[in-house]
Amino acid sequence: MNEKQIVKMILIILLFSLLIIFGLIVRNTYINKIKPINEKKVYLEKLKQNNKNIINKIKEENRKSKNIDNILKENKAKREQLEKKVYEKESNISGKVIYLTFDDGPSIYTNEILNILDKYKIKATFFVVCSNNLEEYTKKYIEKGHTIGLHSCTHKYSNIYSSEESYFNDLNYLSSLVEKYTGYKSKYIRFPGGSSNTVSRFNRGIMTRLSNKLKENGYKYFDWNIDSNDAAGANSNQIYSNVIGALENNNRNISMVLMHDTKSSTKDALDSIIKDALQMGYTFANINDYTPEVHHGINN
Repeated sequence: MNEKQIVKMILIILLFSLLIIFGLIVRNTYINKIKPINEKKVYLEKLKQNNKNIINKIKEENRKSKNIDNILKENKAKREQLEKKVYEKESNISGKVIYLTFDDGPSIYTNEILNILDKYKIKATFFVVCSNNLEEYTKKYIEKGHTIGLHSCTHKYSNIYSSEESYFNDLNYLSSLVEKYTGYKSKYIRFPGGSSNTVSRFNRGIMTRLSNKLKENGYKYFDWNIDSNDAAGANSNQIYSNVIGALENNNRNISMVLMHDTKSSTKDALDSIIKDALQMGYTFANINDYTPEVHHGINN
C-alpha cells in the first residue's frame, strides 16, 4: 500500500469518526433538548384542550344554573298566585277557616298525626325545634304539602330571651337546618311561649324588640286564638272540648289552634276534632303568605 492510499484511508477513517461524533451530538441534542420541548408542547396542547373543556363545562353549568333560577322564580310566582287563590277561596267558604298548628316537634307521635291529617286530606303547620328526627320529618312535611314554621332550636327561655343576638343565633341555626334538609327557607315564626309570654321579663322589653326586628327581616310571627291546653296536661277529652267548645262559640273568621305534636293526648283527640269541625262547616288550611297574622298583646 503506497502513501496515497494510506492517507486516503486515514481521511476516510477521520470522516467516518466525525460522522459518528456528529450523529452522537445530534442524538444527545434531540434527547436532552428537542424531545423535552416537543413533549412540553404536547403537554401544553393537552392542557389547553382540558382548559377549553373545563370552560365549556362551566358555561354549560352556568346556563343550567340560570335555567334553574328561572324555573325557581316561575315556580315561586306560581306558588304565590296559588296561595293567594287558596286563601281567597278559604276566606269565602262560610268565613270559617281553621289553622291547626303543632309546636315543639317532630316527635314519636308526629307520624300518627300526619296519618290522621292524610285521612281527611288536611294540611297543617308545624313549628319545629331541633329534635333528633328533624331531617326525616321536615322532608315529610314538604312532601305532604304541610307548612314548616320555626319555633326555636333549644326552646330554652333563659337562653333565647337573654338577648336579641342569642334569639337570632338560635333561630338562624334552626332555619339553616330546615333549609339544608329541604331546600325550603321558612319565614313563619312562633315565639316559645307566644309573643305575650312573661317568662322573658328578666330581659325588659325583649319581646317588643324581637317582634319588631322579625318584621324588619321579612319574617311573620303567629300566635294563636284557640288553645287546646295540651301543654298544660289536658287529656284527650279535655283537648277535644277545649277546641270544639271554642269553635262552637267562635265569631272569628280565622281560628288559629295551638297544639303540640309531642303529646299523645293531642294525637288521640285529633281525629274527633277534625271530624266534628268539618261537620260544623269549617275549612282547614295551613299557613301561607296570605294568612292573616294572629298576634297576642305583647307583655314585655
